[in-house]
Amino acid sequence: MIAAICLLAACQSKTAQVQSFIAGTYVNHAQSEYGIADDTLTFAHTDGQQYTITRNTGYQAIRDGKHLPKKHKLEKLEGNYDSQSNLLNETTTGRVFHFNPAKRIMLLNQAVYRKLN
Repeated sequence: MIAAICLLAACQSKTAQVQSFIAGTYVNHAQSEYGIADDTLTFAHTDGQQYTITRNTGYQAIRDGKHLPKKHKLEKLEGNYDSQSNLLNETTTGRVFHFNPAKRIMLLNQAVYRKLN
């Protein structure tokens, strides 16, 4: 019984740690021979397990070694934090965000985002 209580306390502790880490701004820079992308995600806690997500993306295609004009995209999204899995699920597209407070990063698929604040 003591082991079960300790396990429950550890899970709640991790849940609280992850949830307190989520709010903030995260950045990712990606580059290949075909383009350059800068992505900024800002998470704001709204109520309970709910968050608003603002995604700013800048993309510059490269064709035949030449940089084309930069394009920008702004998305406003919503997400729900799942305390069972410690993941934030975006409600429109189904994206799943994984937060790692110890490393100060957030993962979206294979992309690693660094937390700024």
